[in-house]
Formats: sequence, C-alpha cells, structure tokens
Amino acid sequence: MKNTLLIGFLLACGLWSSCTEKAVFDVLDKAESSMETHPDSALFLLHHISHPGKLRGKQRADYALLLTQARDKNYLDSLQSDSLIGIAVDYYKDRDDDVKAGKSLFYYGKVAALQDKDTLAMQAYLDALARLEKTGEYKLRGLVYEYIGVLNRIRKLYKDALDNYKCSVYCYQKAGDTLGLTYIYRNIARVYYVEQKYDSVYKYIDQALSLCGEKQEPVNFKRVVPSLLQVKGIAKRDEGYLDDAISLLKAAIEVEQDVHSRYHYSMSLGNIYLNQNKIDEAKKCFDLALSSDRPYTLAGAYHYLYLLEKKQKKYSEALFFKEKSDSLLVIDREAKQVTEILTLQHRYERGKLLLEKQKVEREKQIQLYFWMVIILFVILLCLVLYFLLKKKYEERFQKNMQVIKENEGMIQRYVYELEELKQKAGETAERHRGKMGELNQRILLLENENRKIRENVCVNGTYLLDQLKKGNLIVQNMTTQEKEHLFEYMDLIYANLISRLKTDFNLTSGSLMLVALLKAGFTTNELMFTFDCEMNSVFKKKQRLRERLNLETNEKLEEFVTVY
Repeated sequence: MKNTLLIGFLLACGLWSSCTEKAVFDVLDKAESSMETHPDSALFLLHHISHPGKLRGKQRADYALLLTQARDKNYLDSLQSDSLIGIAVDYYKDRDDDVKAGKSLFYYGKVAALQDKDTLAMQAYLDALARLEKTGEYKLRGLVYEYIGVLNRIRKLYKDALDNYKCSVYCYQKAGDTLGLTYIYRNIARVYYVEQKYDSVYKYIDQALSLCGEKQEPVNFKRVVPSLLQVKGIAKRDEGYLDDAISLLKAAIEVEQDVHSRYHYSMSLGNIYLNQNKIDEAKKCFDLALSSDRPYTLAGAYHYLYLLEKKQKKYSEALFFKEKSDSLLVIDREAKQVTEILTLQHRYERGKLLLEKQKVEREKQIQLYFWMVIILFVILLCLVLYFLLKKKYEERFQKNMQVIKENEGMIQRYVYELEELKQKAGETAERHRGKMGELNQRILLLENENRKIRENVCVNGTYLLDQLKKGNLIVQNMTTQEKEHLFEYMDLIYANLISRLKTDFNLTSGSLMLVALLKAGFTTNELMFTFDCEMNSVFKKKQRLRERLNLETNEKLEEFVTVY
C-alpha cells in the first residue's frame, strides 16, 4: 500500500512538472506570436512568468531573447542588458537553429550599440548575417544591414553605409515590409543630405512619403512621417528655399509625438528664423528646446541662444549661453574605432586573413616572452648587485666602527699613562720625557685615524639626509643599518644628541628619526614625503613626540629640538 502511494505521488509530481513546463512554453509561444503586432502584450506575458531565474536550457534562452526583443520594441532601452541577451547567444551559437541564432546576435549587437560598444556591435551584426545568409528571414536580414549602415554613417563611412542600406532595401522588398522600406529610404536620404546631393534627398523622401500615403494604418507610420518632413525641410533650407523649409518643419513639429524629436525640429526652425532676423520667433523655438532633459539637446539650444544674443550684440548674455553650451556638450567619439570596424568587415569578407593574423600574434607573443625574460634577468642582476654592495658597505662600516672603538680605548690608556708620568717628580719625569713624547705622538696618530673614519661616517650621514630631503628615500624603506648610520652622524655633529635623548626620555626609533629630521631642518611638507603619509599623520607624530618629551602646551617642539 505504501509503495502504491509513493508511486502515485511521484507520478503526480512528474505530471505537475510537465504541465508547468508546457505552460511556460505556451506563454513563450504566445509572446513570440504577438511580438510584431502587439509588443506591449508580449512584454506583459513575459513579466507574468513566475520564477524566470529557474528556467533552464531552451526555455531560458528563448525567455532572454523574447524579453530583450520586447523591451526593444517598447523603447525600454534603459532596461537592456548584454548579460541577458548573452544567455540566448551562448545557447544558440552551437545549435542548428540559424534563425534564432541570428536574431540573438542581432539584438546582442543592438544592446552593445546602446552601450557605445560599436566594435562589439559590428562584430555581432556580421556574425548575425553569417547565420542568416541561407535562411528566408529577409526582414531580419534587412534590419541587420540597416543597423550596420547606421554604424557606418555615424563613423562617416558614407559609401559603405549606402551599400548597406541598398542591401537592406532589397531584403525589405523581398519581405514585403513597407514600413521598413520607409525607414530605410529616410536613412538613405540622410546620407545624401550629408553629401549635399539634394535631388537624391527629395527622391527618397518623396518615395517614403508616398508609401506612407498608400497605407491605411496611420498608427504604424505616424512615427516616421515627422522625420521625413524634417529631412526634406533642412534640405530646402540649405538650398535657400526658406518658406518651403519653414512650412515643412512646422508640419513636422505638429505631427511629431516624440517630445525629444520635437525639440530638435524646433531648433532647426529657429535657426531659419534667426537667419531671417526674426529674433522673437527664433527665441520661442530655442526656448522650447530648453525644456529638454538631455544634455545634447540642451547644449544645442544654448548654442543657438548664444548665436541669437551675439547677433543682437548682447555679448555678456551671449558669453553666458556659450559657457552653458560648452559645459553640457560632450564630444562624441569621431574616428576612434573606424579602423577596428573596417578591420572586422574585411575579416568577415576575407577569412583567410585570420591565419596570417594568428601567425603575427604568435610572433608577438614570442617577442613578448623574450623581452619579459630579458627584463626579469636585468631586475635579478640589479638585485644581486644591490645586496652584494649593501653587504660590502655594512661590513666596511662595522670594521671602521670597530677600529674607532679600539683606537679610543688605546687613547684612553695612553692618556692614563701620560697622567701617571706627569705626576712623577724630578729626575723620574726627565727619565720618562721621551716615553711621554712617544705616547703623545701615538695619541695624535690614533686621533687622526678616528677623524678620517668619522669624516667617512659624516659623508654617509649627509648622503642619507640628502636622499631623504629629495624624496628618493623614505623612512619605511630604510634598513636598520642605515638608520644607525644617520643616528651616528647626528651624534657626531650635535654632541651625542640622539644618545642623550634616547637615555633621557627612552624614545623609540621612530621618535628619534623624527627628532633627527627636525634637527636637520625638515619642513612639514618634506616630512610628509619622507614618512610617506598625510599631513594629519605628521601632526600626530609630532604630538606623540611632545608627550614623550613632557613638553608644556606653550613650548614649541622645534625650539626644544634646536636648543636641546
């Protein structure tokens, strides 16, 4: 009986799991089918999938692709994430579904372009074309060609952009996509406008407007009509047909639903009024654009106001608007990645260059390893020489100090003997006069030897102080031996200053170092570099030293060190 219940429970769980999985697939299928016609409904369905983080495999990849697509079609660019669409790209890159693989790569490129990663976007678009080449997805291929053309137009590669747009026209015609043709004709007209081929501009704009007029779905074409009128209007403006330009731009502003685009059209209209010396009309157009919250639009509005005030010879107001424009204007990347995009395109067209590139990279890698070995060898050699010289220097220093100590002992013994001889009277003093002269001569020789050794010690101490003052050496990097050299030097020239302080106040090595540097005249800024710390740390070190020296509040540390 228990076994029967267990089997029944497991079957119920499996059935529930399969039903749940089927429900997710149903939602994904419904979202995909409504994506083109009702993207808002598709986004609503996707948001009602419970626990999307638990999806696995194909469900997870399809969910990532459809959610990215839905956000794009609902103009939610700020919500896009390359990590989300990357799930679909990674899943489909090794599978035979070329359509979804190409679609995933296309949206991956769009997300990269939104993040100003133009090189990555171009590579994704080219990879998408490679996967879609043998499919019947002409509309999707047309979109890919269109966005490649947009990247090339931004980089001022107008010939390449026109080639891409013409490929897109072919794909849209094969797919029967009238709306896509309308947008691509507008993009072609924009390229011809930059090249000042106005007849071609009017040709493609008129073709696009005729397609809009043929359709009975004004909602689908409402977004593109204002931009078509605007392109034609600024072309008329440049050719000098100002009345036509004004009427076209006014019509564009009236039918435009996007506030941001309306600001740009208004500035174009205001510029025409400014050239006609219609100051009030121009100012109204420019002031309208000041309501924008986008830096580029505001920068343009302030720039036009600068020109307006300058035209009226109100130079103070003009200067104010000029400064506002310059502060908001962000210079876009111009030719920074042109070479990279061209390289990617050529690599796509001529795959044989890949082998040559790999060969060059291997040679560069070998050269890199070779120079790394050389640099490591030089560093190792320098370290060995440094430690050898340091050891030799320390041994010599110890030997000199030992000689000084022995000589001082002998001098004390000779002085004692001399004192004894001097105390002897009469003939005894006469008898030992020669010995006294000999002892005096020995004392002079030992004192001369000690003086030379001390001079050498002084040279070392002077060198250390000079290195500390120049910032070539910091206290934390000094060895114990170098600190002892510096303390010996300070004792020699300042009457055992360090030894007396160490005995009288039981100071630490760090406090003694601070006293030595203050005695040598180091300023607060120099102490900052010497101790490699902030100014507050220097003040704290001085405060601790004051406490150890038992100084009163009105006593200055520098004066105490100077007179001690």
